[in-house]
Amino acid sequence: MPIPFSRKSQRNVVRADENGTPPDGGTRVGLRPSADWHKRNFLTSVLIPSFFTKRAAGGQPPLFPKVEPGQICITWIGHASFLIQTHKVNVLIDPNWAMWLKVIKRLKRPGFDLHHLPSIDFVLVTHAHFDHLDRRTLRKIASDQPIVVPTGVGNLVHDLGFDIVHELDHWQRVELGPLCVSLTPCHHWGARMLHDSHRGFGGFHIEAEGRSIFHCGDSAYFDGFREIGDRFDIEVALLPIGAYDPPSGREVHMNPEQAVQAFQELKAKTLVPMHYGSFRLGYEPLDEPPARLLACAREHKIEKQVLVMTEGTPVVL
Repeated sequence: MPIPFSRKSQRNVVRADENGTPPDGGTRVGLRPSADWHKRNFLTSVLIPSFFTKRAAGGQPPLFPKVEPGQICITWIGHASFLIQTHKVNVLIDPNWAMWLKVIKRLKRPGFDLHHLPSIDFVLVTHAHFDHLDRRTLRKIASDQPIVVPTGVGNLVHDLGFDIVHELDHWQRVELGPLCVSLTPCHHWGARMLHDSHRGFGGFHIEAEGRSIFHCGDSAYFDGFREIGDRFDIEVALLPIGAYDPPSGREVHMNPEQAVQAFQELKAKTLVPMHYGSFRLGYEPLDEPPARLLACAREHKIEKQVLVMTEGTPVVL
C-alpha cells in the first residue's frame, strides 16, 4: 500500500523483490572528466555553430489510430519523449517540447505540436536532467493526473498541476489503473544542478494488458541490463544511442554498439532507438547514431528487430 509522503505526494513502496537490490542500489557514473577533455572545445565546435543552424521541421499533425485491446501504440516525439497508448490509457514519458536547453539549441522540432496531444492519463519522468524533465512542458500537460518520478525528484513537479506524485526507488512499482510501472536501475546520475546529488534516476518498465515496454532513461552501458532482463519480460526496449561523445569525456551514455549489447542482455523483442537527433549533446554528428546502430544490428543479424521511428508517426504493435 502507498505510504503518505506529503499532501500531494506518495512514496510507493510495493517492491518487485524484497530480497533484491536495495533502494539505493543504482549505479552512479564517475563524474570526473576524462584526462584529455580539454583538448577539444565544445563551445566553438558544437554550440556556436548550432546557433546558426536552421532547425529541421517537425512532423504534420499526427493521425493517432484507434488502439484495439491487446495492442500498444508508440509515438516518438523526439529525443527521449514518447507517447504510449493502450486501449484504455495514454502515457507520456519524459515529455519535452523545449526549443532550448539553456544554451543548447534544439536542432529538430518535436514530431508534432504539443496541442495535438490526446488527453494524457499518466506521466513518467526518468530523472531530473533538463532534457528529460522540462517544467514548462510538464506544466502545460498537467491536468490533475498522476505523475511518477524517482525518489528525490518530486519537489520539482509538485507545483505544476499534477494530482499526485509517486516517488519510486529502484525495483519499486506502482499500479496506475491498468498499468504496472516499475523503476529500474541505470548507470547515470540524477542531479538537476551540480551538487544536487540526492535525486534518484532510472528507467521504467511498463506492463499493460499483457504487453511490456522498457524505457531506459539515460544510461551508460552497465552489467545491470542483464538483471533487468532476468527480472522482467520486455517486449519493446526504448534505448538511448546518442550523446556518447560528451564534452567532458565522461562515460555517461551508451553508444549504438553498446545499445545493441544491452538489447540482447535485456532479451527484448524490438529495439527502438532514442536520445538522438534533437539536441547535439556530444561531438558526434546528429545523423551518426542511427547509422552506427543499423550497421551493428546487421553485424549481429538482428536488423529485423530494430525499429527506427520517425518523430510524430504512431506505430501500432
